[in-house]
Amino acid sequence: MTASSAASTSSSFNGPSSSPSHLHARSAFLAGDEIIRIVPSFNYKSPLGLISRSVGPFRAGVDAPVPLWLAVHLRRRNLCRIKPPLWMEVDHLKEVLRFERDPNEASFSPDLPFRHAEVARAILSACGAGSGSGSAGGGGGGGGGGGGGKNK
Repeated sequence: MTASSAASTSSSFNGPSSSPSHLHARSAFLAGDEIIRIVPSFNYKSPLGLISRSVGPFRAGVDAPVPLWLAVHLRRRNLCRIKPPLWMEVDHLKEVLRFERDPNEASFSPDLPFRHAEVARAILSACGAGSGSGSAGGGGGGGGGGGGGKNK
């Protein structure tokens, strides 16, 4: 192996991990383990044994805590409704904005979870918000989210 091929192998191994797109993908992947609540529209009596934990059983209409990645998967198949975390409520976000605009505060708001941007992006994406379907403009209400909510 020549020095130039070793250098290119090393840079191709280490280089992409520091690019913005790879950092975003890695951060979004890690956010997938955040626990959020869903309201399933199906029944499944036994718990699902996932690698990191067991989730379920699921009863239609009864809240259940699941990892974000599972909530997104089920929502995209119209099998649940995602309950946004309390920190995504408008009043809470206004308070966070007020805190972060305060010139006397030298840090970010402690009222948001570490991966709040990635969690919010995944939830909004799964529900079709911002997709141009009109669901983010107030027409969708709190019903079930995006374009798939009309087929219920």
